[in-house]
Amino acid sequence: MKKNFYHLLSILLIIVFTFSACGRTVSLKNSTTSKAENETTIKTEPDEDILDTPEAKEAQAQFSDLMDEFFYESVTESLISLHSVLDYPEKMGIDECENTIGDFSVEASEEYIETLDKYLDALEDIEYDYLTSDQQLLYDILMTDLQDCIELEEYYWFSDCISPLNGIPASIPAYLGQFSFNTALDVQDYIKILELIPDYYNDMMEYEKNRAEKGFAKPDFQIEAAIDQCNEFISDSDNHYLISTFNDKVASVSELTDEEKEEYKKKNEDLIKNSIIPSYESLITELGTLKGKCTVEGGLCQYKNGKDYYDILFKTTTNTDKTVNEVKQILEDKLQKDLNTYLSLYTANEDIIYEMEEYPIDTSDPDKILQHLIEAISEDFPDNFETNYNLIDVPEAIEKHQSPAYYYIPALDNTTENNIFINRYEEYADMDMVSLLAHEGFPGHMYQSTYFYNTSPDKVRSLLFYTGYLEGWGLYAELYSYELAEMEDDVAEFCRLNSCISYDIYCLADIGINYEGWSLDDTIDFITGLGYTEDVATEIYETLIGDPCAYLAYYVGYLEFMEMRDYAETELGTSYNTKSFHKFILDIGPAPFEVIRERFYDWIDTEKTKA
Repeated sequence: MKKNFYHLLSILLIIVFTFSACGRTVSLKNSTTSKAENETTIKTEPDEDILDTPEAKEAQAQFSDLMDEFFYESVTESLISLHSVLDYPEKMGIDECENTIGDFSVEASEEYIETLDKYLDALEDIEYDYLTSDQQLLYDILMTDLQDCIELEEYYWFSDCISPLNGIPASIPAYLGQFSFNTALDVQDYIKILELIPDYYNDMMEYEKNRAEKGFAKPDFQIEAAIDQCNEFISDSDNHYLISTFNDKVASVSELTDEEKEEYKKKNEDLIKNSIIPSYESLITELGTLKGKCTVEGGLCQYKNGKDYYDILFKTTTNTDKTVNEVKQILEDKLQKDLNTYLSLYTANEDIIYEMEEYPIDTSDPDKILQHLIEAISEDFPDNFETNYNLIDVPEAIEKHQSPAYYYIPALDNTTENNIFINRYEEYADMDMVSLLAHEGFPGHMYQSTYFYNTSPDKVRSLLFYTGYLEGWGLYAELYSYELAEMEDDVAEFCRLNSCISYDIYCLADIGINYEGWSLDDTIDFITGLGYTEDVATEIYETLIGDPCAYLAYYVGYLEFMEMRDYAETELGTSYNTKSFHKFILDIGPAPFEVIRERFYDWIDTEKTKA
């Protein structure tokens, strides 16, 4: 199943973004549709008598075989997909893989769509009512995913390889830095990836040049940011971090002799200095040729079919079935409500602005913070597993263009090894480590990912990346952390409002710029009208042109969780249990919110029977 590396990269990183620390600001009007209005979409448990029939057993086996085929074809499509999903592919009977890291050609895109269509047709041939409840869940998730991927791929020329937040020149170094060496085969494949990068970058730039000719050239400020990323990566070529990290990791591979290790070290150093770094130098030159070619001022909607593309990008990024306009109304209502609450809290206690920066717990060390969070979540979050984690500093050579922190989802077959990368870049020196580690660690990404893997889901679930669920949960965990950190209720609420207002502003600006056609002046009027400076407004404008929907994934996902929680609290009353709600969300795992919501009402009914 051929994919651009750009699409593939979405399964590699879960990244937390940071906001400009200017105006401090924000909750959500409860817009959950009533159960009665959704009655026709509610999923019920399959009939056990039907499931035991020969016809049902055959359908279940057919579905299982299809999922095995889908998994194998997906993970072997490239070396990067293989090593992103599995640490020990040979133990799953996978002994070969495409010697590629991606393909930018139109032909590859067309082949990708054909493959997706093949699996859609195969799913439709299976009798849904004969499947088990777990199979029906996966069926619904995969059906939605395949349809969305096909629709998104039809906008082939809109894919941007050099976006500031998630562009390839910045993302590949981060991926290489965390690549695990468990066997000799891992080392061999890593070397193959390095060897493939120069041609891959050449193809990427050919794609970007074609995009420019077709009217999709990026503005100069985005190109300059990409060039800056490349310059930073090659700034210390003599002592490059990809040399030192490789040497450290290869030394622990017991299958290799000392002589083999030395040979690999020399091979890696040669590739870094004489292949990878020259590739980045070439990128800098080639990117420079794209400057001055942008003919479109503004966001996606300014391009032909750009508004239609934004619709599908919004859906696939946030995983909501709400329309852009519906979400916009929710955001506007929430912003007004939260600004009022924020002002009320501040008026009652002007010192709260300082109290929000003072935690009652020990914040002197990241590991101490994580240990506190692990203990603190036991009351409201389920606990049925153990895991290990490492706190790793982002290499200096790439820290300027990486997020304040990020977590890599572990391999499907090695879920106890978790890495959280912390960025020590000077601009992040004052970042809130408690909320950051709650987002990335407990009860955020690391907790959610490890918990879900421990429910033994079908292996195909590890391939399906739902940003709205994942980042929505990360933000949910982050904002939950203020009470976990033993803050006073008003101070914790003030901290949540502060984050929510910032997200709300970014998200409304994103819709304004990329969907409604705001100019820079329009954006400045909106942002400065909320108390921010003109410089901040310009920075937000450029960020959102470079990475549309990035912040919406976090916030819309968070609001979807809060919408369900508010409904559950209202519907269940005194029988509502927070841990039970969290267990439902975590058990179902990453999925489109429409699929989750279909099962949410069944969960409500089950909870009522317990009362």
